[in-house]
Amino acid sequence: MKSFILLASVLALASAKSVKVKGVEHGFCPGANEPLSLDSLDLSPYPIVVASGAEINLQLQLTLNEVVPEGATADVTIVKKGLIDIPLPCVEVDDLHLGSCQYTGNQLLSAVSDFLCPNYVPDGQECMLPLNTGVYGSTEPYTFVLPDIPQIIVDLLGSGSYEITAKVNYADGSEMTCIIVGIELA
Repeated sequence: MKSFILLASVLALASAKSVKVKGVEHGFCPGANEPLSLDSLDLSPYPIVVASGAEINLQLQLTLNEVVPEGATADVTIVKKGLIDIPLPCVEVDDLHLGSCQYTGNQLLSAVSDFLCPNYVPDGQECMLPLNTGVYGSTEPYTFVLPDIPQIIVDLLGSGSYEITAKVNYADGSEMTCIIVGIELA
């Protein structure tokens, strides 16, 4: 489950100007600050297969040009696109919140710390806020193996097109940036 959170979080936060990489559409919301740049991204297989034991290969490298300060939060909204768009609610599964939820920056980092730190952060960066400027990720792919996925999650997600919007806010609630990602699940 942490692997799925990591994948969604990384894709939502690893954006550049509106670009499409192997089907993954990503960009900043109109008028949003652009505190990072995407250096490279590769995701396979695509569309992403959401199934217990499925492997996902992710190669991502980004440069953070502004510090993400202590107290930052991410308001994540996930919408299944279709004839009628369906917003996914915030659902708690095994003490994890999934879907359209508000997360603290440290909650997200804690959920992915076993994977992320220390190999995919700049030297000296702890796996907590503030996130300092520098290069995050790698030019080498990482393979995630999805754990057993509860049927409620499989039913909730299903195959289709999804739009993920992440509004990253400072501790005072003002917006740091806003990122939109479009992905396909199979």
